[in-house]
Amino acid sequence: MTERHPEGSGWNPPTPPAAPTSSSSLPIRLDWIRRRPSLRAIALALMGIGLLVCVVPVGIVGYGMWEENQLTDRWSAAQAQSPVLPSPPFIEEGSPSPEPGSAVAAAPSPSSTPRSAVQAAFAMRVPKIGYYAAVREGVSLNILSTGPGHYPTTAQPGRPGMVGIAAHNTFWIPFGNLGAGDTVVLETRAGKFNYRITGTKIVEPDDRSVLVQTADPTLVLTTCWPLWAGNLATQRLAIFAQQV
Repeated sequence: MTERHPEGSGWNPPTPPAAPTSSSSLPIRLDWIRRRPSLRAIALALMGIGLLVCVVPVGIVGYGMWEENQLTDRWSAAQAQSPVLPSPPFIEEGSPSPEPGSAVAAAPSPSSTPRSAVQAAFAMRVPKIGYYAAVREGVSLNILSTGPGHYPTTAQPGRPGMVGIAAHNTFWIPFGNLGAGDTVVLETRAGKFNYRITGTKIVEPDDRSVLVQTADPTLVLTTCWPLWAGNLATQRLAIFAQQV
């Protein structure tokens, strides 16, 4: 039997019944909305992370420079209080004991010697840029984080051969102003040795040719390049000098 619908413009078909809604799902959905992090919280978190990324490297460099200044001050104090004496590598075994009243007898006892006499191998001065810093033995990350270091496989200042010194570019930013004819002074317990810069060279990080030993007393300073790039530097700057 065919269902008949009343004719006329006022007739509307009946609305189908709505699907039943689970009353238990609504509180769960509202609770998830409340716990969802807001855009403001996310923005603040990203700003905090960015601030840490900027501040932490600056703090590390600042602390390293402070450590460098402390070591240099201790070296300077030791040099001012002590006569000019050969450092341990220059003292030969079996050397005669000094006469009473001589300069050696006036040297401070080991207990009163500042720590710089142990930590610093020598000091480096560059008059043109007003640079002066103690140099430690070694080029490990731990040493270079607090100033320049001496390549252990190279000669000591005043000895025949090439002296190699390395440092992070953040410590040597003014070294970009150095050129041929400028002077570098290495200050040891045995005396001071002057070197005149002869030239510079930009090399790749794995280029070890700049550290090849020489028969003449020379000096090579190495650091990352560009000097302003910090840890993002991709090359190395080598500064060559000849002892005069």
